[in-house]
Amino acid sequence: MLSSADSVNRQEVHLVLNPAAGRGKASSCRGEVSRFLSSRGLQPVWHVSGFPGEATSIAAGLPDRSVVVAVGGDGTVREVASACVGTGKVLGVLPAGSGNDYVKALGVGTGMRRALETIVAGRVSPVDAGEVNGAVFINGVGIGFDAEVAAGVVKAPGWLGGSGRYAYSVLRLLAGFTCHEVTLRLDGEREIRTKTILVAIALGTTYGARFRLAPLARLDDGLFDVVFSSEISRGEVLRLVPSALRGTFLKHPKAHLERAREVEVEMQHYVPAHADGELLDPTLAYRVRILPDALHVLRP
Repeated sequence: MLSSADSVNRQEVHLVLNPAAGRGKASSCRGEVSRFLSSRGLQPVWHVSGFPGEATSIAAGLPDRSVVVAVGGDGTVREVASACVGTGKVLGVLPAGSGNDYVKALGVGTGMRRALETIVAGRVSPVDAGEVNGAVFINGVGIGFDAEVAAGVVKAPGWLGGSGRYAYSVLRLLAGFTCHEVTLRLDGEREIRTKTILVAIALGTTYGARFRLAPLARLDDGLFDVVFSSEISRGEVLRLVPSALRGTFLKHPKAHLERAREVEVEMQHYVPAHADGELLDPTLAYRVRILPDALHVLRP
């Protein structure tokens, strides 16, 4: 792990590019990024990821104490970050995808200029990561509605565009809406049994580019924000979805927040789940634990 920010090699910046991210947006920014970094006296070294998982292999093979920048969307960030967790490598992010949730949690925002300035002059900061059933994640795990929405977006017609595909998926889910029986165990001490539409185990604040389910979450407090609902009707779901978009979900009387370092989730029936937007293998039980200060990142 890093002993100080001075130990980071900032003269050479390794950029791991997913050319397919953001419908080509990532590839189109390559020239701009290189010119900016070079003008600040840094040497950009590009690595292009050609298939899922390759970004992790690329980042894993880079020297320790390197600055490793994910250029793409949240999927690319997760792949690169998973190779940086528990090492001396420092993660930077240039938002070039469709969601860009993690840069929002970092406080960078989705503007490319601010993100570039953060790569050049940002502070090295330790943040938490998480592990779900042995897999590393950096933003959050969603079980139930948000994962079902994500699964539906993949199947939605491409011509609908980003917002249209989300709306399409939500409407299809409401047609067959049901709550799920869930048992939550928090830090091995507290047990909660409920019927719920979703469980979110959050490090960051935002999921799916739009849903602010955990607006109070922090990346560096050593705790998950565990957000879930009690049993709700279809009509209440219609009111909750806009509140999740506005970041006021937790103000609803049937929305609940707990904080914990370890979370066990047991389901009566299988429902989809995701980690950082990537669907997890089907199971009825999820074991989630915090990895405090496991990742070093560049923040403003």
